[in-house]
Amino acid sequence: MADKAVIAIKGVWKIFGDRAEEAMEAIKSRGLSKGQVLEEFGCVVGIADCSFSVNRGEVFCVMGLSGSGKSTLVRHLNRLIEPTAGEISVLDRDIRALRAEELREMRARHIGMVFQHMALLPHRTVRDNVAFPLQIRNEPKSKRWEVSQRVLTMVNLEGYEDRFPRELSGGMQQRVGLARALASDP
Repeated sequence: MADKAVIAIKGVWKIFGDRAEEAMEAIKSRGLSKGQVLEEFGCVVGIADCSFSVNRGEVFCVMGLSGSGKSTLVRHLNRLIEPTAGEISVLDRDIRALRAEELREMRARHIGMVFQHMALLPHRTVRDNVAFPLQIRNEPKSKRWEVSQRVLTMVNLEGYEDRFPRELSGGMQQRVGLARALASDP
């Protein structure tokens, strides 16, 4: 029996601009290119009819050239961006239908994301940055520290807990971002 998908994307479109829906229909009916959509509608195609699923325990990689829509696609999974059309479910819940409070809870408990530009909090130590998602969930400080230490060890940053992001190399900052995503046990 196949595993149930923990993430499912079906027919997702993201077109940026005031005439997005009109542009999407023109792509479907007339097969317009991205350049033609920009010229005719003043819209930018970010994602065109994307579908995939990810099962529990599966590793899924989103790859592509610069500007191909990778970040746009991933931002849909936690609703940092709203799709023009399509279905997105995480843990069998329609992400588009979640109220603000439900979305915050989903993000805090089930979604971890490493941002391209880290988004580390400069005034917080490495440990505090990693523990931040757990703080949002109101976990006790002892648990936050325990989890932080465990994931910092996983990413080879033990000994840097009390440093600030500005004291780390770019690669080390990226690992802090990864540790923060892992800390919430998505």
